[in-house]
Amino acid sequence: MTGVLIKTEIGPIDGTPEKRMFWSIISDYDLKTGLCELVDNALDVWLRGGQQKRPTIEITLDAERQLISVKDDVGGVRLDDLYLLLSPGGSKNDPKSEVIGIFGVGSKRAGIALGEHVDIRTRFKNERSLELNITKEWLESEDWRLAAYEIPGIEKGTTQVEISRLRRTFVSTDIGALRVHFGQIYGWFIQHGCVIKVNGIPIDAENFENWSYPKGFSPKAAKFDVSVPGEGKVAVEIVVGLIVDRVAEEDNYGAYFYCNNRLIVKELKSREVGYFNSQEAGVPHPDASLCRGIVKLQGPARLMPWNSTKNGVNSAHLLFQNVRHTLAPLMGHFSTLSRRLKDDWDENVFRHRSGDIEEIEPAPSGASLRSHLPPLPRAKRPSIEKLKSSNRGQIDKMPWTLGLVEAMGAVEIIEKLNFETKSRISLILLDSNFEIALKEYIVHEPSLFPPATYNNAKIAQIFSRRDLVLKEINSKIKIPSDLLSKAQHYYGLRNKLIHERATVDVADRDIRNYREVVAKVLKLLFDLKFPKA
Repeated sequence: MTGVLIKTEIGPIDGTPEKRMFWSIISDYDLKTGLCELVDNALDVWLRGGQQKRPTIEITLDAERQLISVKDDVGGVRLDDLYLLLSPGGSKNDPKSEVIGIFGVGSKRAGIALGEHVDIRTRFKNERSLELNITKEWLESEDWRLAAYEIPGIEKGTTQVEISRLRRTFVSTDIGALRVHFGQIYGWFIQHGCVIKVNGIPIDAENFENWSYPKGFSPKAAKFDVSVPGEGKVAVEIVVGLIVDRVAEEDNYGAYFYCNNRLIVKELKSREVGYFNSQEAGVPHPDASLCRGIVKLQGPARLMPWNSTKNGVNSAHLLFQNVRHTLAPLMGHFSTLSRRLKDDWDENVFRHRSGDIEEIEPAPSGASLRSHLPPLPRAKRPSIEKLKSSNRGQIDKMPWTLGLVEAMGAVEIIEKLNFETKSRISLILLDSNFEIALKEYIVHEPSLFPPATYNNAKIAQIFSRRDLVLKEINSKIKIPSDLLSKAQHYYGLRNKLIHERATVDVADRDIRNYREVVAKVLKLLFDLKFPKA
């Protein structure tokens, strides 16, 4: 007889996890993600309880003593459920419910990831007050048992997690950044009655729906459901439009994802949401920085496309793919609109602060959606031609300024190209243009710089050092000190790039800042005009 598989049982295998699993996930957490896990845990208890009581979560950060405390009043943990605070995967959350936690390890590994010593005190209703102490010694042992203690009474329905012997230190300036972070992550919860305090001060909610409503180009919203057979249904809402709260230094544009009202990721500018695709949002660039997309997903926790630390989304997830069909073409539409209106954002965008969001049908494919969007305004002529046109009078009077104007236009063109080192090229070009402008000023202002004195030898001598050039210029015309300070900074960055062994990184914001400096100096020296970056 052939083809028959005979199995003989030889005994059960012990699948008890080893504690070293905790060590392998410590690196996943920083201060922000670790504290958010503890806040998430409290909010899930509140959500499970029907949101009947206004909860308060108090975060205390002691930078001097390097101590962290997170306290909530959402109900406490009963004695029979204490094991949930230790057991990996242990959770009272139903993965089919619309909560934040699902994996059953977040608050446990977060506390351990933040510090070597974790004290947990809790009291369920009128029951006894209990305490657990998670120590380095317990983590290093193989025994999963941990002593539980009854302690003098604490406030009813509270849980407090105190963390010491921190793995990563923090400073007082980190606390302000955390306040902003919590206000963004938990904006919906704060607006719906949750009180989150940091060092005793309540946090204000922050949302990102600061839309502009230009005539014919108001934000577009698509609402639809994604059903997973046998698993459940997720409600999807996508809103994309131009914004009025652009902050150039923060690059606060791109896609924002919320899962069950919690912000998961913001300012996402990846291929998966339409960037780096010429048919969609194109290359991320300041010209397109008025486009923002907000995606809200509401449904069973296990269907959400978040990662286990809830600070990113999984682009391969089925739900994400359903969202992308509508999100990416909308991001492309409004990114292109941002670029085409950039010559006068104040007039075309920022003054239009009221209006209605237009609801549209979602798309099964990007192509079909784009065909139903309003035609975009015509693309303007190349920026370098506009720069020459707006400075035509000065160029006619001072022909040597043509190269200065075209160099500024060249920087704009380079910044739109898909070059990985474009910022480095732009830095060199801007600094060269700055120095050439200083030379042209000396050469073409004979009343200030007599040719007999400022001959070729003199010019070569002073241009051997940037500080000598600036000293000569400043003796005749005062350049504001803040411009000189910034120019000197970027001159130093250029020198590091050219003359030192190390390869320096040049950020996009550096080019924007230096371009503004050079533009102001050209205005001062030659009355040339350039739009703001």
